[in-house]
Amino acid sequence: MYEEVFQVKSNNIDPHKGRILIASPLFYDYHFSRSVVLIINKDENGTMGIVLNKDFRYHILLSDLIKDVENMPNIPVGKGGPIGRNALFFVHDIEGIEDAMDLGNGLFVNGDLEQIVKMINNGEISDNRIRFYLGYSGWTEEQLDKEIGEDSWIISELDKEYFFNNEFNGLWRYSLEEMGEPYRTWSAYPIFPSMN
Repeated sequence: MYEEVFQVKSNNIDPHKGRILIASPLFYDYHFSRSVVLIINKDENGTMGIVLNKDFRYHILLSDLIKDVENMPNIPVGKGGPIGRNALFFVHDIEGIEDAMDLGNGLFVNGDLEQIVKMINNGEISDNRIRFYLGYSGWTEEQLDKEIGEDSWIISELDKEYFFNNEFNGLWRYSLEEMGEPYRTWSAYPIFPSMN
């Protein structure tokens, strides 16, 4: 009985745009261990996503990248993935941003950066409505399907309120706990089982 509790399995939900991939506690990939990835595009060419809960070893702030940011200089910039580390992405819930990609769940990705910076400086956007990342993650269609088939990912919906109102390093555990059992038990699985 106890053995079954720790046999982590994927939940066979379609990983479409706007959903999240939650890394299995047994997935020990350097870039994706204990990660939560927001899927921003999925088609016949593959899947693109942004890791929502990883930080750089040397913390990066938005004001390090954009000198014009005045009102929120301490906005952290997360590590969105191993590809395109010079590309800035932002996930937000602000309607009316020109050229923003609608994920269909009340979230948007990117848009007119000048418009965003202007709204930040005018005090129209608070830091609990937008998150910034450098880089992204990508899979071929077969690659992601294979990883899901190997039980590396659990698919779910993002709790937007938690995401915007909390430090992103707690997102992995919270996302599993909110799914109930057996995911709540899996969220407590030690990073290094041999150390217990």
